[in-house]
Amino acid sequence: MSDPRMLAAAEWVDRLDSADADTSARFEAWRADPANAAAWRAADAARLSAVALADHPDLLALRHAAVARAVRDQSYRARHRFWAMAAAACAVLAVPVLWTVRSDRTAGSTIAAQPVYRTDVGQRLAVTLPDGSRLTLNTASQVHLAYTPTERRLILDRGQALFEVAKHQSRPFVVVGGGQAVTAHGTAFDVRVQPGTTRVALIEGRVTVAPAARPRDLGRAMVVDDILTATPAGVSIRHVPGEAGMLASWSEGRLVFADQSLASATAEMNRYTDRPITVVDPRAAALRISGSFRTGEIEPFLSALQSGFPVTVSRSETGAIRISYRS
Repeated sequence: MSDPRMLAAAEWVDRLDSADADTSARFEAWRADPANAAAWRAADAARLSAVALADHPDLLALRHAAVARAVRDQSYRARHRFWAMAAAACAVLAVPVLWTVRSDRTAGSTIAAQPVYRTDVGQRLAVTLPDGSRLTLNTASQVHLAYTPTERRLILDRGQALFEVAKHQSRPFVVVGGGQAVTAHGTAFDVRVQPGTTRVALIEGRVTVAPAARPRDLGRAMVVDDILTATPAGVSIRHVPGEAGMLASWSEGRLVFADQSLASATAEMNRYTDRPITVVDPRAAALRISGSFRTGEIEPFLSALQSGFPVTVSRSETGAIRISYRS
């Protein structure tokens, strides 16, 4: 879909899901153009068809078989052209920015009022940093800036973030998270910090990763589609074409699962909701699923599971959601 009018129409489809009066007025002004109106009718018809067929068993079966291949074949660069549209359509939620005073002992100076960005469960935040780099913060995450005259340093305190680094800068761009320091070389990469584990997914360009406690180490060099995992037991890198972009799909408001266990997929969905899902037996947990779902939208996920897999979804009086194997 390269027609600018169709791209705009697709954007309006999602915007109008939760439109206020001002947004609706701007939409009507846009649709007053006959060519725009025609593009809107085509986009809205496609949306209605997709909704009508979303739970059809045959479509779910095809999706289950094809999504893994589609995800791996899809170029992150191609999808990245739609970043601005997706960010607007997926309701990126602004959160308060905390300003702190931090001391940089290495440089021997104090840097005042450097921001701390954070999100709550289900929120995302996109920020343009002082040097022109772009930060996208995932659910329940926090990062603080520690820029100095010699280094663009960020500390990922918890959660996950996507960094798109401004090029042609004299100061290195370094992200510290979970005991690892990631030094970028004009690039885009995703960092996720979990208890005992730090994961770095390289989407574009080059990075090196070294222990934060030993910054003079040469570190491990990564190439595009490398996934680095650091644990107390050591550091490993695997290379799977397309996987880095898939892992960063949350930045577009989507979670993409390609032949993952139901236990793993459910754990990812739970990161974006205050109504966690519990998989109650090993047979259900071991099921392999593929699909693409909006972050925070639990019901379409549960509906697809019940239509395409031998599982039962039950809800308790308190609202707890349980998935069990259907014999």
